[in-house]
Amino acid sequence: MLAIGLSMTTAAFAEKYAVVDMQKAATDTNYMKAQKASLDAALKPQQQTHERLTKEITSLQNKAQAEGKNMKEADLRKLEQDYAAKMNAYNENAANMQKRVQTSLETINQTLGPKIEQVVENLRKQGGYSMVIDRKAVVSYDPSIDLTMQVTQQVNTVLK
Repeated sequence: MLAIGLSMTTAAFAEKYAVVDMQKAATDTNYMKAQKASLDAALKPQQQTHERLTKEITSLQNKAQAEGKNMKEADLRKLEQDYAAKMNAYNENAANMQKRVQTSLETINQTLGPKIEQVVENLRKQGGYSMVIDRKAVVSYDPSIDLTMQVTQQVNTVLK
């Protein structure tokens, strides 16, 4: 009985495991870097608008605080209308940027996610691993079983 128990324990220890930092593997791909650069370029005009509106809103707030008590009723209403208009533009611009980022992330995930999963599965089979675990789920591991760089390299090859 002891021999059977020991052989079963030995079999359990014979399992091979590997880890992959899925986020790093994705972030380090050429595809992700190109998509980020493209998104940054596309958002630049909206970011500049956002910064300009922030300055204008701050200026209106400062003016209201500094001169508000001494302003005529009509001037105060005009200031409030200007502030409301700037805030609406600011919020609309922010929502448009967020929508653009969300759409871009969805496209990236639809393209990159399946490729990474495919590469990880191929590496698992090639390496004879029983399991490949996401790095975030592992407290400590031997760096020799980290496949992150290999995943990134192979995804780069697949998505040329």
